[in-house]
Amino acid sequence: MTAPLSQQDASDLLRNHPDVVDTITFSTQREPVRRVAAVVLGPVASVVDLRDHLWDTAAHADLPDLLVPMRELPREPAGEVDTVQIEAEALDRPGNCTFRAPGTQTEQAVAAVWREVLGRARISADDNFLDLGGDSMTAALLLDLTNERLGVELSLGDMLAASSLAALAHIIDNRT
Repeated sequence: MTAPLSQQDASDLLRNHPDVVDTITFSTQREPVRRVAAVVLGPVASVVDLRDHLWDTAAHADLPDLLVPMRELPREPAGEVDTVQIEAEALDRPGNCTFRAPGTQTEQAVAAVWREVLGRARISADDNFLDLGGDSMTAALLLDLTNERLGVELSLGDMLAASSLAALAHIIDNRT
């Protein structure tokens, strides 16, 4: 279980960010236990940009496992944030950000292409290129460079079907 001091440090970093309206950091009750930072962002904020900010400013041990964007933090009648509701409703939905670095050789190679094309310093193994600002034009470029550099023949359908960088790397590994 995570020490409360680390959780508070992560919350302080989030609370002090100009794009964060409200936040709470907690550990899940269900297995596997994960450290979660639920955040309410300002109107022009990006959860991926916030994740990158934390990645660049927090100690690795202080990073939450998951950054969950929310419209508002659910509250109990007494006014306390309802972390049980966040855990039940928000943890497995799209749009959450993880802090899992690409681990396999293929994940690292795909991440290098994504960093280059999408102009991002960091890519998580669980990122989806659309969540990182990708569109149809960048998808075509990502596809061409990935095929060229990794010596594969992925289709646009393969790219769009992959829910994450790790899923795309898995498709590539199964074809080589």
